[in-house]
Amino acid sequence: MKVIGIVGSPRKGGNTEVLVEKVLSGAKEAGAEVEIFKVNELNIHGCQGCNFCQENGRCRQQDDMQKIYDTLHSADAVVVGSPIYMSYVTAQTKLFLDRLYALMKVGEGCRFPAGKKCVLVYSQGGGTDGQKVMENLAMFFKGALGMDVKAIVGANNLNHVGAVNNRKDVLERAFEVGKEIVNG
Repeated sequence: MKVIGIVGSPRKGGNTEVLVEKVLSGAKEAGAEVEIFKVNELNIHGCQGCNFCQENGRCRQQDDMQKIYDTLHSADAVVVGSPIYMSYVTAQTKLFLDRLYALMKVGEGCRFPAGKKCVLVYSQGGGTDGQKVMENLAMFFKGALGMDVKAIVGANNLNHVGAVNNRKDVLERAFEVGKEIVNG
């Protein structure tokens, strides 16, 4: 089994990255091959709305998103993590999400097999709507991409880098979810 992680946080070593890595470590312990992509460290351009992908089955842009596309096709599960900024995912995460349009054919659905497992991860500082944001995002992953969203893992009051390391309950949940997506 192959599980990939997508980190949409601009902060290196931030709470979201820690949680995505914890899910991946649980999956790895359960026998999965894992790989992680940190969107902020990649060269990914915004969707141009040109619809080339709708006619040709692939995105015209030749940037680092091509690596993610290739890995998404071969992955059995994906872990997508984002901090919650301004009551939504980060700009980095939104950039990734918009580029998933190339994986869909309007009126027909997703271009890769339905049923891939998905885990959504978030961290939030002072707000309280992170869970709701991710529940809404889960509807996109289920409806547009046909993914089986297995869990949403995250917490609030995680503003400072490393704050999640003091939340053993959240770390343990993330690790267990990683094992469950492989074994379940």
